[in-house]
Amino acid sequence: MIVEGTMDGLAAARARGRVGGHPAALSQRQLDTAQQMYDSGRHTVDQIAEIFRVGRSTLYRALHTYGDGRDCALIIYRNSRPKIDHTNRRYGETGAGEKAQLEADRKWFPIAATRRARLKAMVYVVDGAVARIRAVTGDLSAWDEDDRGYADVPVGPPLTDLQITRQLPNMGIALGDQRPHVRGKVREYVTL
Repeated sequence: MIVEGTMDGLAAARARGRVGGHPAALSQRQLDTAQQMYDSGRHTVDQIAEIFRVGRSTLYRALHTYGDGRDCALIIYRNSRPKIDHTNRRYGETGAGEKAQLEADRKWFPIAATRRARLKAMVYVVDGAVARIRAVTGDLSAWDEDDRGYADVPVGPPLTDLQITRQLPNMGIALGDQRPHVRGKVREYVTL
């Protein structure tokens, strides 16, 4: 009875988006920044590990996940409230037309150069449900960067369910799927 109660409690926690275990040493943004620093060749692994206050083995493990050679999709978690920055640029969920939403969906993400060739889709989760999926289009020369190294991702129009199954058959994510937001997680990569 105790084991069954424990299993039921763990299942309920998973359904609410909570995950057990030790928290990750590096956030997704830190991983992207670490990969960019490593790719530039201006920093050694020891220097990067010292900057992020993690051990070398932790950093090597994190950098190794970038080098596994598999395609991936970037999942972006948002809420439905539109946001406007100090330059009047809309980002997040704009509440405007497709042109404004496309602009907000493609700019600016800290995607490491080594991952760009393998990024095949961007999945937008709004208020806990998959709202749209956009395929990454063009070659690597179509990617623009700002002065921080953040990428302007070349994405196309939202995919339909049929296009998703044809273009991304191994993704396992469909429009309307529930993906509960984990506190503090803004985005994550999933392998295809």
